[in-house]
Amino acid sequence: MMTHRLSPPILSLGALVLLGGCAASPQPMAGAWHNGTWIVTDAFASGAVADSASAPRGQAVPMEPGRAGNAAGGVCLTPRYLDDRAPLSSVVGASAPDWPGMADQVAVLVVECDGKPFARYAAMGDGALVTRYGAWVLRLEHGEKLAANPAPMMAEPAAPPTVVAAVPAVAPPAPAPEAPRKLVYLASYKTEAWARKGWGILAERSASLKGSEPVMKSVDLKGKGKFVRLFAGAKDEGGAKLICKELGKTIAECGVTGRE
Repeated sequence: MMTHRLSPPILSLGALVLLGGCAASPQPMAGAWHNGTWIVTDAFASGAVADSASAPRGQAVPMEPGRAGNAAGGVCLTPRYLDDRAPLSSVVGASAPDWPGMADQVAVLVVECDGKPFARYAAMGDGALVTRYGAWVLRLEHGEKLAANPAPMMAEPAAPPTVVAAVPAVAPPAPAPEAPRKLVYLASYKTEAWARKGWGILAERSASLKGSEPVMKSVDLKGKGKFVRLFAGAKDEGGAKLICKELGKTIAECGVTGRE
């Protein structure tokens, strides 16, 4: 995934965010920019991951005055939203993926439930939030933003015009058979749109993926629901290993077998 960089942190979330180096306690949230439903669109492994399906991609996280959720699936009916500033590493963990600015002070959305910590999110410059969930670092986007900017659809190319030959056409020589393409498993997503988003992020870190097209297959997992599996095509085993080497630790199960 070239190095994938998080967007610069938002400099302020409201009038009460302190911009200097002076530390302060979290302050009541100014405004309601956080209100609505947030969706977990990406998950990055940050440690040993035994099961890639444990990443809650596609999970809806509500943030309303009378109801808040978190990445673990918890629900609070008495949430309190606060502004804070802290190093990015304090939200995503010191052992998070190799991102720049881990020591930088960023705007943090703190959620309390009955006066106790419930969730913490670092606010990013592109409007997304990031948080820690077990061995995963999650990226959340606002549901309204996703609905307003759906992933572009691939249009079918127009059929070429029919050409009437003046003389009998000579059949061209049969093309040489192509070597079978090996599919390399990358990750699973809840929808095709999010799978395409994931492909775009992975292609930034793998030169082998650039200029190629993703392969997606729908699967219905018992007890877990429907997922879209994302694959890359490789000419041979060497090409498959190169893709996984380029992606490094960005995804937990690159090249895992049994999911074709």
